[in-house]
Amino acid sequence: MTQVRETLAVARLGGRIYWRDKQALTATVMTSLGLGVGLPVLMDRLRPGDPGVVVAQLLGMLAVALTLGAFNQTAVSLTARRDQLILKRLRAAGLSDTAVLGGELLNIAVQSVLIALVAIVAVVSLTSATAPRDPVLLTVFMALGAAVITLLGAAWTVVIPRAEVAAPMSIPFFMIAGLGAGAFGPMNQFLPGWLSTVLDLLPTAAVVKVGEAAFADGTFGGDLRAAVVPLLNLSVWAAVALLVVSRRFRWEPRRS
Repeated sequence: MTQVRETLAVARLGGRIYWRDKQALTATVMTSLGLGVGLPVLMDRLRPGDPGVVVAQLLGMLAVALTLGAFNQTAVSLTARRDQLILKRLRAAGLSDTAVLGGELLNIAVQSVLIALVAIVAVVSLTSATAPRDPVLLTVFMALGAAVITLLGAAWTVVIPRAEVAAPMSIPFFMIAGLGAGAFGPMNQFLPGWLSTVLDLLPTAAVVKVGEAAFADGTFGGDLRAAVVPLLNLSVWAAVALLVVSRRFRWEPRRS
């Protein structure tokens, strides 16, 4: 129970810092909502009466939003806290490594899921897209996806030398995630087959596949079958991220 309380305390601290950071709010919240809501609404105006296209655009943009809000924000926040010695001071205060890192990641993952849910509600309200048939399944996998993607963001900090380059070094990933999820239109249809296969292995692709099942007609049993492979996908990525973080994560800047 003590570790849980410590983790939640760090998460609350991170949340207060997050909502006071204008740069983070612009880079994650405003950008994610602008893309996640704006492009599906635009698609609905361009292709009226075709809700399937709007849903596909929405799911593609959710992949982008999760990457921006979870992976990129984790990489930027953790490297900044590392270089400012905040992580080192939290450890020196007697908090466990799990509480410090877990609290930071919990805060970012929760913020990412909330942004994604707001985008879904807004798009369903403003366009011809119908609400997901299985919102529970979609929400669960968005939460799982956000958790795994934040872990990957923490693992990525291993190769980031200093906070100033964290954002530029993380930007390509949301472009890759969006391309694989179809956020930029049918561009992935022109990719080589092997590259499409690789993009389908991304953790964001797992969330999109479950999202497609959640919006489509089906049954509870069919939803469970559709979730098996995406769950395996996320499990593998989580194991890789945990291995990297446990062995290589740095708590303070490199010595010059």
